[in-house]
Amino acid sequence: MPELIDILKPSGVKNEPDTIQVNEQLSRIIMAVGYPRTIREGWLDSIISSEGNFDLSMHIKPTNIDTILSQLNQELVKQEADLMAAQMKGIVNPSLKIQHQDTLNILEKLQKGEEKLFNISLYLGARAYDNEKLNLLTKKIHSELNSIMIIPKIPFLRMLDGAKSVYPIQEDKLNINRNIPSDALAACFPFTTAYLNIDSEGILFGLNKNNNIPIILDPFTFANYNGLILGTSGGGKSVTAKLFILRNVLRGVKTMIIDPQGEYIELTKAHGGQIVELHRESETIINPFDLMGADLGEKTITLMDLFRILCGELTEVQKNILDRAVHVIYQQKGILPDNPQTWSREPPIMQDLYNEILKQKKSASRLERMTYEALENRLRIYVHGSFSFINKQTSLNLQNNLVCFNIMNLPSQIKPVMMYLVLDFVHKKMQKDKERKILVIDEAWSLLRFAEQSRSIFELIKTARKIWLGKVIITQEVEYLLSSPAGKTILANTAWKYLSRQEPAAIQELADKFHLNNEEQNYLLTALPGEGLLFAMNDHIPLKVIPSPQELELITTNPDEIRKREEKLKELAKETENLEPYKADKTYYLKSELNQNQIDFLKNNGFEEARLRGLDSFPQNYLVKKPSANESIEHYFLVQTTADLIRGYTAKVNVRNTSEPDIIFEVDSKEGPKRFAFEIETGSHLSKLTDLQEKVNKNNVDLTTEDWWFIVTNKEIQNDFQKYHKTLRRTEIKPLLDQLFAKGVNTNGAKNAPDSTSWQ
Repeated sequence: MPELIDILKPSGVKNEPDTIQVNEQLSRIIMAVGYPRTIREGWLDSIISSEGNFDLSMHIKPTNIDTILSQLNQELVKQEADLMAAQMKGIVNPSLKIQHQDTLNILEKLQKGEEKLFNISLYLGARAYDNEKLNLLTKKIHSELNSIMIIPKIPFLRMLDGAKSVYPIQEDKLNINRNIPSDALAACFPFTTAYLNIDSEGILFGLNKNNNIPIILDPFTFANYNGLILGTSGGGKSVTAKLFILRNVLRGVKTMIIDPQGEYIELTKAHGGQIVELHRESETIINPFDLMGADLGEKTITLMDLFRILCGELTEVQKNILDRAVHVIYQQKGILPDNPQTWSREPPIMQDLYNEILKQKKSASRLERMTYEALENRLRIYVHGSFSFINKQTSLNLQNNLVCFNIMNLPSQIKPVMMYLVLDFVHKKMQKDKERKILVIDEAWSLLRFAEQSRSIFELIKTARKIWLGKVIITQEVEYLLSSPAGKTILANTAWKYLSRQEPAAIQELADKFHLNNEEQNYLLTALPGEGLLFAMNDHIPLKVIPSPQELELITTNPDEIRKREEKLKELAKETENLEPYKADKTYYLKSELNQNQIDFLKNNGFEEARLRGLDSFPQNYLVKKPSANESIEHYFLVQTTADLIRGYTAKVNVRNTSEPDIIFEVDSKEGPKRFAFEIETGSHLSKLTDLQEKVNKNNVDLTTEDWWFIVTNKEIQNDFQKYHKTLRRTEIKPLLDQLFAKGVNTNGAKNAPDSTSWQ
């Protein structure tokens, strides 16, 4: 067996005056010979996060206190002599005075024991495969070092010593030292940059503008899951928001969008989402009195907030009248405060409240009648007037993991009311599951104008984390955000914030709120579309949001780009598409990979749409061939996806529709063919124990296989099945297949193997 040194040693080393070549790669060592007088925390960050193929090595060695005190005293005497000589000649030397003062300060701190001195060496090793690229990288490193006041130098004729000083072997062969105090040394750590931290489950926010490092973060790992996108019109906030939505949808995150301008319709359609149209003629509507599973007492409180939006400011008498009327109309429908079983009954509508106000007016005194008439006049428009379309029962069924509430065609006067109702509806619906989900509220300034809705957002943001909900607030009105109580709550409860280009009039207020330095302020004033600052927890990251060409087609708001896309779609529509291959080619298709013609064709030819999880880590929308009546679509789909996975190893796969195991396949080995089987169970609970035991006994006796396994989709019952026979989850299938087919040599791939339908 070869030793480690034989594996690591290069095949050749060529030492040149200013380069060293190891195998095919050229290297050039750059050493730091001068340092800035003062440094700040993280001063090496720009070098560490800089682009380029280079290594960085730092050697730190403590100094001998006796030796260093003697050297400093000698240096101090020499500097004083130089100062006196310069003074006698009438020469003013400011740099010498600064050096003398620094030496005196360090000597004083060392003698008091307040500081310690260390020798530090800093080396960089640039690497490239040709001289042109190496020279370019060398100039770039020189420029970066000069920007932080470090003087670089190439150690000519000492490249080998330089390479050894850079390699992680703890040898400083160049020995180019500079002594620094302990507080300056502390500023060199941590020896990393936050920009290099990537969440494996995160999404791509964009690229760091300074060094093009991808910024990949998972908001669901932050202290809370809420985000804020703030910027002027044309600054790129819509593109940023749509990319955030798109990339979360691809990760399987449930997404709801409140869309006041109809900007998210194309994106929702492209990914098979559900568009809920809310306007005067739409069939879908939300009844303001619908409990939606909430507590009756809680609902009556939120209704009082809604009435302030519907009717404007209310007196205490009017509030009392409305509160009494609300309780009466719920009782008339058989919905009682102390009986939760009645809360699922059909709720009242706006007509019921209006009629109750008219009824109470008849028995009111002459003085009270004026108050009732004021309420009557304000409510009439929602019952008999222009906004009477909300005077009906809720007609809304959410059946998708991507839902866009399009309220663009609503009258502007009713938009705040409908946004409030949608916000309340979505929040209550999202409480029922504990999966990751986000709620995007665009043009949130229209919500923040109303104190009642502000309080609503305040409560929703406070409780969002408990139900795994992240809210993304999008607005361009800095004043409303910073002045309203809800705006201040948003700032305090959003773990990430993205600021795109800002107006000069608002920059100072933002600078005070976000603690922006002058450089960051100038950056936001001059940022191009798609550029901005990302505040992720405690980090300030200059961000460049770059969509792919395919993403840009879906999310652009540029009129010219939209026109080009529509022209392209018209051209594609003219082309005659051959849809026959989709009739019998496969048993399932990923919906996002199909166009609308293909989807319609498949649905007309025995396929149905379903959101399913195959062997992936998250569910997606598929078009699946309808299974037989006694088989669920989830079971059929998992059988087909598992069989397709096995066909990647061998064509000898048989899918059964009988009492035998669902899948039987063959593995070639040196001892001959071996047969294995999978029995797939997609139920959420354990079957009858007698039936399960009978199935295990039958398979153990009747099967002529080497071995077989249960495959379960619910991890909660894996241990229960394991008591009867070997059991796997869907994510464990591939590792098992890798192990089985690695034991024997199987050269019959799916392309060259016999037709799987002929193998039994």
